[in-house]
Amino acid sequence: MLYLMRKYAQSWLIKIVLGVIVVVFVFWGVGSYQSQKGNRIAVVNGEPIELEEFRGVHNQLLERYRSQFGDALDEELMQRLNLKRQVLDQLINRRLLLQEATRLNLRVTDEEILRAIEQVPAFQRNGRFHPEQYDRVLMHNRMTREAFEKNQKNEFLIDKLQNLVFGSIKVSEAEALDMYRWLKDKVSLDYVLFKPSEYINIKVTPEEVETYFSKHKKAYEIPPKVKVRYLLLDFKGFEAQASVSEDEVRTHFDLNEKDYAKPKEVRASHILFKVKQGAKPEAIDKARKKALDVLEQARSGADFAGLARKYSDDPGSRDKGGDLGFFAGDRMVKPFSDAAFAMKSGEISEPVRTPFGWHIIRVEAIHEAKEPVLEEVADLIRSELVKDAARTLAFDRAEQVHEACYGAGNISDVAKINQLKVHETEYFSKHGPVKGIKEGNRLAQTAFALDENEVSEPFELSNGYYILKLISKEPARIPDLKTVEKNVGQDLIKARKDDLAKKDAEEFLSALKGGTGFQDAAASRKLKAKSTGFFERSGVIPEIGLEQEIQETAYLLSPSRPLPDTVIKGKQGYYVLQFKDRQEADQKEFEDKRPETVSRLLLQKRQKAIGELLAQLRGDSEIIIEEGYE
Repeated sequence: MLYLMRKYAQSWLIKIVLGVIVVVFVFWGVGSYQSQKGNRIAVVNGEPIELEEFRGVHNQLLERYRSQFGDALDEELMQRLNLKRQVLDQLINRRLLLQEATRLNLRVTDEEILRAIEQVPAFQRNGRFHPEQYDRVLMHNRMTREAFEKNQKNEFLIDKLQNLVFGSIKVSEAEALDMYRWLKDKVSLDYVLFKPSEYINIKVTPEEVETYFSKHKKAYEIPPKVKVRYLLLDFKGFEAQASVSEDEVRTHFDLNEKDYAKPKEVRASHILFKVKQGAKPEAIDKARKKALDVLEQARSGADFAGLARKYSDDPGSRDKGGDLGFFAGDRMVKPFSDAAFAMKSGEISEPVRTPFGWHIIRVEAIHEAKEPVLEEVADLIRSELVKDAARTLAFDRAEQVHEACYGAGNISDVAKINQLKVHETEYFSKHGPVKGIKEGNRLAQTAFALDENEVSEPFELSNGYYILKLISKEPARIPDLKTVEKNVGQDLIKARKDDLAKKDAEEFLSALKGGTGFQDAAASRKLKAKSTGFFERSGVIPEIGLEQEIQETAYLLSPSRPLPDTVIKGKQGYYVLQFKDRQEADQKEFEDKRPETVSRLLLQKRQKAIGELLAQLRGDSEIIIEEGYE
């Protein structure tokens, strides 16, 4: 992993548009395009993007996601992130912007680059730029002055192009007010939900199941499958070969000292009195009065943990007596953290209002913030650096092994020479899972891009570099009905329930359009009519949750057009909606929210402008993407 993860040019919007933070030390050798054609993954107007550049950015972004998502970075999330496409788009966009800056004859002077470098804290000693420290940091990141300063120049060029594009973009008072109203206007709906799950005793015959299957065979198709042999260059196997000097440990600590500081932490317990979003003032006040009653018991000596088990509406902490453990200030919503971090150990707070409701907080213990000490974190740093070095060694070895496999035409002989084990999978589909592989989805996607007997490029998963050889394919096929009859029957019943719910919902909406009142129509059919309460355009709908189509439809309704054209399919079933009321945004609050609103609208305008520029540049450019990277 690279040690200096800081970008000194302030291309903040470009970072957003490109999808990742473009760091200075992406990889060693950036700016060198002398690799052979076989290492080229794309060409932008005659300028190549090399495989090594792609891998450097790919690995950096992967590390960023691992740090951000932790254990939540599973196969499904990796597929949604589409890392390969993100990286390629970033590199192409960056090339296009640099080429456009050059076309416009934008210039960056040596003095501008020097001033920027002198301001980098990592290059300073005692607050002043130090050439030896500069060289030391660059060497630590395997970069030359020439490569680093060329990268800096490119970032300044992008900055200047960005400033040129954004120069005329402004936000007027009227635009800001319209934006604020759009965000903060609220609506309230009456609705009836028709749940397919509530339709019971649906029977289907074998003949109906057979007919349904014949019409929906594709839905039951067994997808194509493949089998591969693979070599694994395991990161752990290279850790013994990785050497890390004390100077490297010290340098890493100096460059990343803040990462090892321990922030102040508080251990607290709480009792939550839940208040639904959009609740009426009387409901909010009722919950607060209950909180005050329990607070009086707590301050009179009642066991706080016992009170939490009895009264708390937080299922996550209730059974633990309200104990939340230790947490830093940014781990909780702001009102909760502000209160907890202002208290002393043993204190019990007044009721604290958050989006979840009212909380009574008791602080159990406090860990004060602590500055990092090298001796205390040296072993941790050494372990991190060993793992990083092992990744590099594994990558180098994987490249060598792949070249040997390519030359030999198989992996078995190469594995024997290199003392590697040849693994063989069972058959798997395009989206996995692959037995024995944690990130099977990613391995499967690589495998399905291969022809039979083709050997893959090395690719990285969390435990090492893999090299695959596709050894067999099974085509897609339609199963016999008897093997899937149970599933087909269940699907048919589910479809019938859905049809019945939709039919009843449409009849109910038709009655409303015919002039029957909402409550009367619901009562005559013994249906339960509900109201959402007020909600914002982008907020959670009380009693319903996040339903984009309902949120969009709600703001199209009005007293003159109280009903939508059709019923709405949601996660729970079919909704029939009717406009109830609208609450306009508070103009007084706009004064407080004006800077935030202007900033948000300005960001949107700038994103649109840079997006339009990139779209135009792509349309006017010749972009060739090599096979396997489309």
